[in-house]
Amino acid sequence: KMSRKEAMEKLKPSIKKYFDAYDTNSDGTLSYAEVVEATKKLLGNCELTESQISKYCKTMFEGSDTNKDDKLSFDEFFQDMSKTVPEEFVKDLKKAESYLAQL
Repeated sequence: KMSRKEAMEKLKPSIKKYFDAYDTNSDGTLSYAEVVEATKKLLGNCELTESQISKYCKTMFEGSDTNKDDKLSFDEFFQDMSKTVPEEFVKDLKKAESYLAQL
């Protein structure tokens, strides 16, 4: 059985494509606004209000922005994703890759 760390390394290229797709100004980082847009897409049609999404993003952003520069580098983003990707995706990388590809 593959460890979570190994699975995340295999998913890294797909996560990088997802990151790059939301790096709308192509500066190599995600701003808070870009994180909100990416999160809305990631959560899709779930029953969260704008306020709940903003609160989630603020918590995630503050926890992931380890150097406190108000931007997420890919490494910071990847570290957060490594902790939050659902277990079902860790067990089924094809499912994870296809999910990320459609975002």
